[in-house]
Amino acid sequence: MFATVDDVYEIAGVSVDLATLKKAQAIIETASGRPAELVTNDTDILWLRKAVAYQCAYMEEDPTSVFEQPNLESYSHGDDKMVMGNKDVWLAPLAQKAIGNVSWRKSRIIRFGSFDYRRELKRQNHQTRKMRDNWGWHIG
Repeated sequence: MFATVDDVYEIAGVSVDLATLKKAQAIIETASGRPAELVTNDTDILWLRKAVAYQCAYMEEDPTSVFEQPNLESYSHGDDKMVMGNKDVWLAPLAQKAIGNVSWRKSRIIRFGSFDYRRELKRQNHQTRKMRDNWGWHIG
């Protein structure tokens, strides 16, 4: 478990029972894409503890409502028009923000050194000669 009942009270100021905590835990595991057993980084555990606490606070009034809510933005009766939203109503907004901070959800940047054209051309020519020798390709 990412959080305890005491953690939820300390972080979100909400008293919850164990059943609500387990439901919130399952939702956060699903949203983050990792079960608790596979998370070992202390910083990730801290963020997911907060996410579970926020999810518990979100579910405080009715712990099962997140399993029943439609994602409906508007409904018009005259031509029966329904507009579905693009947000996850089953996930607390603060929990979603906390999940975005875990290490496997952050963007990765690959940095390269400065580009040396002559060195790259030399490398490619060497590779070409090597391939020709290995495959018996000879020009002229």
